[in-house]
Amino acid sequence: MIRFIVGTGTGVGKTHYGKLLIEKGYTVIKPIETGKNDFNNINESDCYTYAEMQNISIDKVNMYFFTKAVSPHLASEIDDIDIDVNSLKDFVNCNKDGFVELAGGLFVPIKRGFTQLDFIKTFDNAAVHLVVENKLGCINHALLTIDVLKRNNIKIEHVYYNQIIEDDLNIADDNIRVIGEFISK
Repeated sequence: MIRFIVGTGTGVGKTHYGKLLIEKGYTVIKPIETGKNDFNNINESDCYTYAEMQNISIDKVNMYFFTKAVSPHLASEIDDIDIDVNSLKDFVNCNKDGFVELAGGLFVPIKRGFTQLDFIKTFDNAAVHLVVENKLGCINHALLTIDVLKRNNIKIEHVYYNQIIEDDLNIADDNIRVIGEFISK
């Protein structure tokens, strides 16, 4: 089974969750990362961090690392590097027992007209671990993502609530309850 780490958006804590999985002994890859130019030290990037934590070479974790911090489709156009979806799928298939962190949410384009959701759907046995930044407003993003996954018959294996901002814990607890009720329907 291919397990994808998907966020309800960008900056919600997918890499934090990926690091937790590595600490538990799982393999995590990030085949596409953008924003290489934003790092003072490239070793602080997500894909380099994953490689270091797992004591494996970067080419086992990452296939495309683009310079500009934008959606993969645009980043690849800026760098004039075509994302080969078949090669990307082969790369992901080499990690069948691990996790694949995607670049943001489901509708982020990998190429023009081809989203991460489209990519997930190319796998017969895919599951999603959804990362939700547990804050005011997350219910809508989470429920929209869950609805799309359900409509596309993609298994939701786990929902991880990432409490990035110390917010009202009553809100955070209710978010978990509301999202959980929706999933169980």
